[in-house]
Amino acid sequence: MSFLKSALSLLISFSFLSAQAAETDILPDGEGPLQPFEFFGTVTGDIELGYLYTTGNTDSFAIRLNSELVHDLEYFRNRYQLQGLIQKNNILDQDTGDKERKTTANRYGITGQSNYKLVTGRQTIFGRGAYVHDKFGAYTEQASIVVGYGNRLYEKQTSYFDLETGPGFGHQLSSKGVQNTGAIWYLSANLDYALNENSKFRQTLESTMSLRGQNSVFLSRSSITTKLIDKLSMRFNYTVKYNSRPEQNLEGLETETSASFVYTF
Repeated sequence: MSFLKSALSLLISFSFLSAQAAETDILPDGEGPLQPFEFFGTVTGDIELGYLYTTGNTDSFAIRLNSELVHDLEYFRNRYQLQGLIQKNNILDQDTGDKERKTTANRYGITGQSNYKLVTGRQTIFGRGAYVHDKFGAYTEQASIVVGYGNRLYEKQTSYFDLETGPGFGHQLSSKGVQNTGAIWYLSANLDYALNENSKFRQTLESTMSLRGQNSVFLSRSSITTKLIDKLSMRFNYTVKYNSRPEQNLEGLETETSASFVYTF
């Protein structure tokens, strides 16, 4: 597990250093220059925060945090994502009649990816590292390191559609302490589409398939973001996660629906 964490740290460090490499690379003869960027490129992203508090028959609160940063350079496109979720419920003790606050959800994760643009800028070679810790999930830890090929099949202003695929190495620790480690194949499709000047739709599909017949993970994230005022927006999310081989009586299919405020920069 320490190897995967170290590799992920190196990947993120590499993507920051790529800013200098992007200024010194030279295109092959006969090729026109790509769209020019400043030395540090362009940085876009958002911070998403959701909060839920209920009282009465159900006494609980939940906080959801998600942040995504895109660092676009002349020859590199780097993406970083942080996510977190914590939920606590006051659960009634049938013996004493007292309520005890217990954590019922605790998840955090980090993803770093660097895409090197090949000549046209639409085809890329990428390296990706991801780590998720989910205390109450079917798998407590899920991590992966992937290298592969990507292609931006569609791009118009702020809208785009990407396909990415490649081999890698994965590690999983189940809720019962069983470890699965081995070769995987990664496949993803990412759509970002502007519905109008104030709203956009985003759809992400990811699959991490085990090549050894172990647990495979399929993830779908759908969201609609609507601008409220200036840089503040409202986002509605629907997430589906499927583990093909959950242990014992645990559910393989998990869904999450949420509404959050988003600050865009």
